[in-house]
Amino acid sequence: MSPTIRERGKKVFQAIQENPAQGIQAIASAIGISKSSVHRHQQAIERRNQYPESAWWETEAGSAWLKRLVVGSIFFFGIKHGIGVGELSQFLKALRLGRHVGCSPSALAQMKQQIKATLEAYEVAQGDHCQPHEGQGICVGGDEVFFGLPVLVLAELTSGYLFTEVQCEDRSYETWKAQIQHWWSQAGWQCHFMVSDRAKALIKLATDGLGCVSVADLFHALRSLGQPIGSAIGRQQARLAKQLKTLTAQRDATTRDARRLELEQALADLSTQQDTLGQDQQRYHQAMAAITLNLHPFNLETQEPQTFSDITIALQSALAPLRDLGQTYGGQKAAQAIDGFEKQLPDMVRGLHAWWQWATQSLAAQTPSIDVQNWVLGSLLPWVYWLQQTDKTHQRELKARYQQAANEAANQLVAHALTLSMSADERQTWIEWARWMANNYQRTSSAVEGRNGYLTRLHHAGRGFSPQTLKVLTIIHNFHLKRPDGTTAAQRLFSYEFPDLFEWVVDHMGDLPLARQSLKAQTLSPFHLEGFPA
Repeated sequence: MSPTIRERGKKVFQAIQENPAQGIQAIASAIGISKSSVHRHQQAIERRNQYPESAWWETEAGSAWLKRLVVGSIFFFGIKHGIGVGELSQFLKALRLGRHVGCSPSALAQMKQQIKATLEAYEVAQGDHCQPHEGQGICVGGDEVFFGLPVLVLAELTSGYLFTEVQCEDRSYETWKAQIQHWWSQAGWQCHFMVSDRAKALIKLATDGLGCVSVADLFHALRSLGQPIGSAIGRQQARLAKQLKTLTAQRDATTRDARRLELEQALADLSTQQDTLGQDQQRYHQAMAAITLNLHPFNLETQEPQTFSDITIALQSALAPLRDLGQTYGGQKAAQAIDGFEKQLPDMVRGLHAWWQWATQSLAAQTPSIDVQNWVLGSLLPWVYWLQQTDKTHQRELKARYQQAANEAANQLVAHALTLSMSADERQTWIEWARWMANNYQRTSSAVEGRNGYLTRLHHAGRGFSPQTLKVLTIIHNFHLKRPDGTTAAQRLFSYEFPDLFEWVVDHMGDLPLARQSLKAQTLSPFHLEGFPA
C-alpha cells in the first residue's frame, strides 16, 4: 500500500468516526477523492474490523503502536534472538493482526531485510560521533569462534565495544591486521595492552600491529591449569560414589553375618577414601582461588600496590599445592599443565605492570600535585577497585573477601588527612576517575568468550551468518545492548549519548506492508471428477 492510499484510508476512517451519518458524497467532497475510492475504503475498513480492538488500529495512535509492535517483534525476536519469520508470522496472526498488516513469512522477511538496512544506516549516521579523542587509552581482547568459517572478534574490554567481528577463513596475523585497519588507522587511539590466549597471530597483533603489551588470558590459563587435576578428582568421586551405592545395596540384601561384616569394612574403607578425596578437592579449590585472589593491582591484606615480583612470588606459591596434587591426580597431563601455566606467569603480570603505567601517566596529566597523586593511588583507588570487584563476582567466598578488602580500604581512606580536607565536588571528581581507571584493569577476555557463546546460539538458529547479518549483530551489540547502569558500549567508549537504536529504526521505517489474503487460505470451490457423485 503506497503512503498516499494509506493516508486516504485514514482520512476516510476519521471522517466516518467524526460523523457516521454523512454519505459517500459528503466524505468524497471533504477529502477530495472520488466516491468510488471512498466506497472501496469503506469496504476495506469493514473487512478489517472483525474484532473488538480492530477499530483502534485504524486510528493515528493505534496505527503508530501497530507499527511499533510489528517492527519490535522482528527486531527483538527475529534479529536479536534468531526466531524465524514463520514463527513470527504465527505470533502476529495469533494477535489477530492478519487483516491489518502483512503477516505472511514473505512479507516479514522483506521487513526484516529493510530493518537490517536501516540498522546499517544508523551506524553510518552516528559515524561522526564514533571518533576517539587524541591519546584516548584503550585495552582490547581478541579471540576466534569457529563455525563453518572462524569469526574474528576483537573488543575493547573496558567498554565492551566490538571493533572487529567478521567471518574470515584465514586467521593469520596479516588477516587480523587487515581487519583492524578501519578503526586503528584513526588518529587518537593508544592501546596499552591486549589480552588473548597464546595464539601466535594474536601475540604478534598486539606487539607489532597495535604496538602494545600482549597479556596472557587468565580465563584460558586457569581452565588449562585446572582441567587435568579437577577432572581426575571428579572421576574418582564418581567411581567411589558408584562403589558405595553397590556395596550398600549388597550389605542390605545379605543375611550372612560374615558377609555383612566384610561389606561393612569395605564401606568404611571407601568412606575414608571419600574423606581424603574431599580434602584434596578442597586444597585444589583453595589453590585455584589463591591464583585469582593474588592477580590484582593491590594486596588483599595490606591494600598496598603490588609489583611484578610480589605477584610472581605469590603465584608461584599458589602452584606448589597443585604440584603435590598433580602427582596423585592427573599425572603427566597435570605436570604439563602446571609447567604451561608457569610459563605464562610473566605475560599475566606484564598486564598489571602496563595498567600501573597507564594509571600513573593518566593521573600525572590530571594533577601535578604529588600529594594528591599518592592519595589517589594509595587510598582512593584501592577502595574503588575492591568495590567494583565485589559487584562483579557472583562467587560467595570471593565476594566476601573482596568486600572485606573494600571495608579495610575505606577505613584507610577515611583516616587519610587529605580525604576530609577536599571539597565534596573535588572528591567526587576523583572517585569518577578512580572508577574509570579501575575498570581499565582487565586480566581476561571473558567478554569476548561471552560474545562467542551468543554468536554460537544465533549461528545454530539461523543455520549460518551472512556478512550483513553479522554486521547488524555487531551494531546491535555496540549501540543497543545496555549494562545495568543503562549505558551502551558505544556510549561508554566515546562518552556520547547516542540516539536510542530501536526508536531510530521505528522512526526511519516506512509503512507496514498491506495485508493480503493468501490463496492457500481461501476456501476452494468443490470440484467433481467424472464418475464421482457431486
